[in-house]
Amino acid sequence: MIPTIARPLAFTIGAAALLSVQIVSAASAPGLAAPDRDNVEAAFAKRSGYSPYAGRNFPSRPYFGDTHLHTSFSMDAGAFGARLTPEDAYRFAKGEEITASMGERAKLSRPLDFLVVADHSDGMGFFPLINSGDPTVMADPQGRRWHDMVASGKGADAAIEIITSFGAGTISEAIMPVPGTRAYQGAWEKTIEAAEAANDPGRFTAFIGYEWTSNTGGINLHRNVIYRNGGDLAIQMEPFTTQKPLGSDNPADLWKWMSQYEDKTGGDVLAIPHNGNLSNGIMFPTVEAFGKRLNRAYVEERNKWERLYEVTQTKGDGEAHPFLSQILKPGTKVIWTGRSPKPPRCCSASMRGKR
Repeated sequence: MIPTIARPLAFTIGAAALLSVQIVSAASAPGLAAPDRDNVEAAFAKRSGYSPYAGRNFPSRPYFGDTHLHTSFSMDAGAFGARLTPEDAYRFAKGEEITASMGERAKLSRPLDFLVVADHSDGMGFFPLINSGDPTVMADPQGRRWHDMVASGKGADAAIEIITSFGAGTISEAIMPVPGTRAYQGAWEKTIEAAEAANDPGRFTAFIGYEWTSNTGGINLHRNVIYRNGGDLAIQMEPFTTQKPLGSDNPADLWKWMSQYEDKTGGDVLAIPHNGNLSNGIMFPTVEAFGKRLNRAYVEERNKWERLYEVTQTKGDGEAHPFLSQILKPGTKVIWTGRSPKPPRCCSASMRGKR
């Protein structure tokens, strides 16, 4: 009896022998022509391997997650009704059932593989102070106004005022958490602690991160900053903000901060820009940026820190706007038109969409 493992080989040998007998038989049979050589060679043609996966040396398993999630620690999300914390967000991402901000029970159809809680660095932890009626907030006319608006069910109106005031730089310094204050330090520590507690190597990755929200004059140059390392490094430097004198609205200054962080801690950080469709063409300048002409150093520096781009979110698909791009053909469809503010003086004529 032929062992099972040898059956394919035995079949191949038997088939070849049978074909050989048929060829000889056909050649010697009266009235039949000799077999064509090409047909014979075709029968024994060399074939590629049957397994398409043989020889692959690249990752083939996709991972699903979110690199841009806000909680109540963000000014805008908090004012629009978000009441959940970074800890709640990670629990939800890992597949737990939670009570959403509006009171409904919520659960994902399947857990995520990773999550970045990326609350805004400017005013991090601001809204919990507004919502709770913190004494410092209530002592400030602007803070009391926003607290009363939210308490009376006008949270959306408060959110618009807060976002507008932030873009104009008119939020009262007395109520704005900034790096170095107890309120800001506490919010950043809680963000890190939530990520550290949720991280489960091999099953779920909880990235530490924040959003740097340059929005001067309504020009959206937002970036999500993501840490590759753990809380022991991330805690050593508080996030970079856009409000002077501690921060800057220039992306080049964010890159300098990222370089300083890596030099100080030995860690790694990445910036992911988003919503260039609301930047009035400034997100991807081709001539000059912030008053300086583009050069090789600028391109190399940006390529070092910003290797990815967030293509889509609720504010639209953010590659380009037809009024700003000289590349898009007439009639090209875009999802978001939105508000296109007047370009700042830093921009060249070509960046203003002139033909």
